[in-house]
Amino acid sequence: MQAEQSTQLTQVPPQPTCTQIFNTGTCADLWKNYRQALAQRQREEAQLYVNRQREQASSEATAPLQQQIVDFKKLVADQQGEIKKLQEKMQQQIQADSATTQQAKSAVHSQGLQQGVGIGVAISLLLFGVIFGIKKLTGRVRTKPQARAAASAS
Repeated sequence: MQAEQSTQLTQVPPQPTCTQIFNTGTCADLWKNYRQALAQRQREEAQLYVNRQREQASSEATAPLQQQIVDFKKLVADQQGEIKKLQEKMQQQIQADSATTQQAKSAVHSQGLQQGVGIGVAISLLLFGVIFGIKKLTGRVRTKPQARAAASAS
């Protein structure tokens, strides 16, 4: 960067060796051009110095901010990694819960079928008992009048 800036500086011609007696003439023009180039060069060097000082002050002032930016970026990256881990953990938990829920549904379904079969058998037995009891009662009632009729016929 220094080499680039030094090539941009105004070239100062060699100092004239003639003695200026009058304000006009070739010697006066040489001295005038020399002084102008020298003044321009000094302004450019002063500007470069000011720019270097400004850059240095700026970098010194922004160094803590740049470090904070680096720290924040690291923190964000760490937090994104943590979020990703938590998402993966949640996904695994959802899958585990889904499997558990499916097993629970199957168990409840099987239990419901077993209870349904038990209730059906119990109702069937009860119904069979009621029908058997009604037949037995109606059979006794029929046999009693027949037995009376038979007894009265003899």
